[in-house]
Amino acid sequence: MTTSLDGKVALVTGATGGIGAEIARTLAAAGAAVTVVGRNAEAGATVVKELNRGLFVAADLTRRETHQSILDATLALFGRLDILVNNAAAHAAGPALEGAEEDFDRIVALNYKAAFFLTQAALPSLIASGAGRIVNISSIGTVKSYAGAAIYNSSKAALDNLTKSWALEHGPDGVRANAVNPGIVVDGPMSAPVQEFLDIEHAVLPTIPARRLATAADVAAVVTFLAGPGADYLNGVIVPLDGGLTA
Repeated sequence: MTTSLDGKVALVTGATGGIGAEIARTLAAAGAAVTVVGRNAEAGATVVKELNRGLFVAADLTRRETHQSILDATLALFGRLDILVNNAAAHAAGPALEGAEEDFDRIVALNYKAAFFLTQAALPSLIASGAGRIVNISSIGTVKSYAGAAIYNSSKAALDNLTKSWALEHGPDGVRANAVNPGIVVDGPMSAPVQEFLDIEHAVLPTIPARRLATAADVAAVVTFLAGPGADYLNGVIVPLDGGLTA
């Protein structure tokens, strides 16, 4: 694992903390140079300091003009792009009946639309790589929904479908597109509102055979495998990282 991504360049969105930062660190430990994308420059600089070869690009991914600038900065420093991890996401917890239009627009804009157009912009470089990898961070809520996350889960279901579309369209180009569907991530900031909304101890843990929640390290390990040569024949796969919840 320490050398499997030597010479590769990865771009990770939403990587200034939580799951994204752990993914960036784990990809770097496997040998990749990593572009860290996020809004918080101070947090981004902190993450980059932990990487052997890293770059921070501050960007609001809901603004399409930022997508090409992120790629340009990556290519200018590293000369290539091999791995794109669409991790950035927004969430709002609460009953669907109370869902606000502004929350709907905000979540769909980042979770679905931004991932679509950033990937569209990145695909020429991923194809040029000869072994490009797209890894989307989705949610187990697309398979087994749970109360309080209707907008979030439906936006991630759209991302799962995009994963399969990209796998079908660009598999012949050498690009592999897969998604990771984590359950609730105990140390993931995105899961914090869900953990407050749900009774984790009594309503959630008894349904998980592993009897624990996922961790950011669990997610990062699967992403790093999917980004590496050992996953070359995996394409269009949605990995349920749920401790057996959907078994």
